[in-house]
Amino acid sequence: MKTTLLSLCFLISSALCSVSAVQTKQDTIQITTEHYYPFSISDKDGVVYGASADKIHELFKRSKLTYQMNMLSWNRAFELARNNANTCVFSTSRTKERESSFHWIGPVMTGNWAMFGSPDKLNKVTRLKDIKQSTIGTEEGQVSLAYLSDKGFKIVTSTESITTFKNVALGRIDYATAADTHGKKIIAENNLKVKVVWLFNYSNSDYYLACNPKMQAGTIALLNKNLAKMKADGSFKRIERKY
Repeated sequence: MKTTLLSLCFLISSALCSVSAVQTKQDTIQITTEHYYPFSISDKDGVVYGASADKIHELFKRSKLTYQMNMLSWNRAFELARNNANTCVFSTSRTKERESSFHWIGPVMTGNWAMFGSPDKLNKVTRLKDIKQSTIGTEEGQVSLAYLSDKGFKIVTSTESITTFKNVALGRIDYATAADTHGKKIIAENNLKVKVVWLFNYSNSDYYLACNPKMQAGTIALLNKNLAKMKADGSFKRIERKY
């Protein structure tokens, strides 16, 4: 009888260990992002770094949370976080439409939205009112899409920002919109400066780490608490100054 009870206890213990292992595996937080200079960049081995990414690496290290960070297209990165538990996405603008879809940690960065076009428009086109009847390109899923569409602009989307900028260079669309630093980097890296230049900034945005609403409230509170500590001890700004 004693042998039977011991065997039963062993089986129960093994089952509990298996459940625990599954839970531990599930508790790995998936973090998604896009190529968005200088906020999130990847090296040749796929390691993600940048002004936002480094802050989040440090934040999760301090919080002692297991995570994986992957770079995807923005639309895919955003939808994965919106639809999958234990998944977060950055750098995400916090809008009224998105508010209830996520838990929010941040802000982790602030950036400017800019308009880019042909060099002959430099210093002539300086505000949105000047291009009301023009065609503007942006990447799918970007907050600029809703912002400009609501103001009545004609928007053309692409799956990657580089495609939008090349379409301006080729004369297929009139303007491209992107974060100012990101757009300038695209122009430099793709030798487009003869055809495409920065024209003006028209808005700014705080960027957050946005996590699926099913993530535990305690985890969200821990992340926001440790982010506040990073800001207080100066490490937050030190990371920014690297870029």
